[in-house]
Formats: sequence, structure tokens, C-alpha cells
Amino acid sequence: MIWIIPLVLIVVGIISVVSLLIRKMPQLRVINVDSIPKERTRKIKEQIILQKFQRASGDKMKGVTSLALMIGRTFSRTGRRIVQRLYTLEQYYQKLKRSASEGQHAYDAETIHRLIEEAETLRQKDELIPAEKMYIDIISHNPKSVDAYEGLGNLYLANNQFDQARETLQFSLRLSPNDASVLVSLAQLEMKLDQPKSSLVHLKKAIQKRPKNPKYLDLYIEVSLKAGSLKDAQEGIKRLKEVNPENQKIQDFETRFSEQKASYITKSHSSTDDASQTE
Repeated sequence: MIWIIPLVLIVVGIISVVSLLIRKMPQLRVINVDSIPKERTRKIKEQIILQKFQRASGDKMKGVTSLALMIGRTFSRTGRRIVQRLYTLEQYYQKLKRSASEGQHAYDAETIHRLIEEAETLRQKDELIPAEKMYIDIISHNPKSVDAYEGLGNLYLANNQFDQARETLQFSLRLSPNDASVLVSLAQLEMKLDQPKSSLVHLKKAIQKRPKNPKYLDLYIEVSLKAGSLKDAQEGIKRLKEVNPENQKIQDFETRFSEQKASYITKSHSSTDDASQTE
């Protein structure tokens, strides 16, 4: 029965560590955005930052309850594994805690620009984890960096992590509601989800902010045609001709516009004839 004493001590230790982590977990919310409503900020912080904690720790919290039930017959094997997991979890917590304190020392604009370029280069090379860590590092030091949030959102988008991309890009838009680039990123997200009408909503706002951007106009026309909005497609073609008349895609856009317009007219006449015959 002597073996019960160390067993009890270990179980108590595990419970103490878990309790400590639960109490301290709110401190991991390293993003401090004063201009955003408190509750919304809390949710975004957890979504963007704490998910790194969860991914790194994996299922480290899982199995603690079952350990208490099965400790008698599996202690020698499972007990050591749980203790090791909790140790790793605590180490990662300490790392994030240090990052939070480092966030008090913001990077200057030049450093942010350089780091974002490096992160984008990593993303283009499909080195997504190092790129993600770099964006998180920028955010931990500069919690209001719109470019860092947008870069992180685009990284998630490229990796088809659509929920994370939407949360991150929407948060970036809250920081800078008139940012045309973020609006275009959200439009691209909607297109990946096969939602051209929702994408068009974002693009129309982006075009209002940047009416002479050929890249935005190109996407605006493409999405308008896919959404079946002939009015927007026509407006986009008109603007693109003014801004970039040598654009080789103009002719293709005009052809597709004419075809869709003809199809629309044919369907309208067909519907009118059917209605007349019914009468």
C-alpha cells in the first residue's frame, strides 16, 4: 500500500498544474486593441492567438479525467506520459507569456515591413508554419498592425483554413474599415467559397476606395460576371478601359458580357411568352 502515497502526490500535482494553467490562460491574450469592443476583442484574441497554444499543445489536456479513473492499472505508462505533456504545456505557456511582455516593445515601421516581406516569401515557398509564426510575432509586438493581420489572413486563405481566414481578415477590417486591400482579400475568400455575390459586395467597396486600381477592376469584372451582375460588369469594363486601355483581357470581358446579356434577354423573352400563353 506504500505505492499509494506517491500515486496520490502525482495526481494532486497534475490537478494543481491543470488548475494553474486554467487560471493563467487568459493572460495569453496578447493582442491589446483598445479601439475594439472588449468582448469582440476577447473572441478574436482567443481565435488568433490561443489557437496557436492549442495547436502546439495538441490534446495535452485530454486524458486527465480518464487518468484519474484508470490510474490504478495504467499509472506506470500513462502517468509518465501525462506528466510529460503537462510539462510541455507549461513550457509553451511560459514562452507565450514572454511574448506578451515583449509586446510592450513595438517594432518600428521599417522592421514590420521587412518581417512581413520575409513572411510573404515563406508563404510563397509553402513554408506556412514559419510564416505563421512570423506574423504572430509581429502581432505580439504590434497589436494594431493591419498588414500583419491581413498577411496572416491571406496565409490561412492559401492554406484553405477558411474560418481562421475570415476571423483574421474581418478583425483587420475592424482596425481599418476603409482598407481596400483587406476588402479584396475578403472578396477572394468568398470566391474560394463559391460565393460570388458576397464577394461582389466587398469588391464594390474596394473599388469605391481605389477606383483606378487595374488589379481590383479586373477582379471586380470577373466576379460581376460570375455573380450575373451585368450592370457591375459593364461599369467595371468601362473603368478598366479608362485606366488601362491596353489591357488584353478587355476584349474577353466584353465578349463574355455580350453573351450573358444576350442570354438574359432570351430568357426574359421566353418568360414573357410563357406568361402570355398562360393567360
